[in-house]
Amino acid sequence: MPSVPSIPCASASLRFRPPARLTLLLAAGLLSTTGQLLAQQEAEEPVISGSDTLSADQSGSEAATKLFTIHKLPDPDAPPNWEGQAQAGISSSTGNSESSNINASALVSYTSFPWRHYFSADINFAENDGDSTTERYAAAYKSEYFLSPRTFAFGFLSYDRDQFADIDSRYSVAIGLGHAILNSERNILLFDIGGGYRQTNYVGTTEDSGEAVGQIALYYSGRITNNTNFNQNLMTLIGSKNTYVESVTSLQVSMTDTLALSLNYTVMYNSFTPPDIESTDTFTSVSLVAAF
Repeated sequence: MPSVPSIPCASASLRFRPPARLTLLLAAGLLSTTGQLLAQQEAEEPVISGSDTLSADQSGSEAATKLFTIHKLPDPDAPPNWEGQAQAGISSSTGNSESSNINASALVSYTSFPWRHYFSADINFAENDGDSTTERYAAAYKSEYFLSPRTFAFGFLSYDRDQFADIDSRYSVAIGLGHAILNSERNILLFDIGGGYRQTNYVGTTEDSGEAVGQIALYYSGRITNNTNFNQNLMTLIGSKNTYVESVTSLQVSMTDTLALSLNYTVMYNSFTPPDIESTDTFTSVSLVAAF
């Protein structure tokens, strides 16, 4: 087979040299296109907030809205509606000692502007080695009539029974005025002031008493993230024989559109107590909250 003669290649020594101006234009176009692609990718990348990482699904924001709006001011144009929360917590231990603790509560509201009504109930029960150490029952009703979008008149009724605080039964009634100091999408602060009457019946030999009382209350609800809420309720009944203070602090994290976990801390104080009875009681609980 005849050999093919080699042909000298000039490409190794000859290179195409574009004009400098054309090189600059090509480089500028390439940089511009790259910048636009990076900007597009950055805009399309989902933003993950702390609340999104805590939520069980993408309905975390809607879950928080349903679970944490019961104290919001009513919308004058909204149709009548019911809202509610129920929560329960149970703990137990076995071994050298046996103990159990049960706490449950419910809060329901019905709104038909300008009226709004609240119903609440609480149960706390605990025992240690078969002996009861806590047994408390409470119920309350509050009715509000809105004089303006942020100011309302209210009536309040409550009942509680606490054997270990020597209270066989205690009834309170009050009327007064309330106002929304803060009312934003993330922060709500309500203030109540009024007066009424309280009747206390004791388990032991302490004489039963009835007295006029003044009532001051604060209700705060703050949205920390889209599905995490901080609540603080503080109520004081001031009388000449006894001043009662109740503080309920809670941190709630919603998991679905109807369920949340709640860490609760309750403090109850009586300035007057029978002999050998502590003036301050505290309750700490972790509960499952259901909205309906």
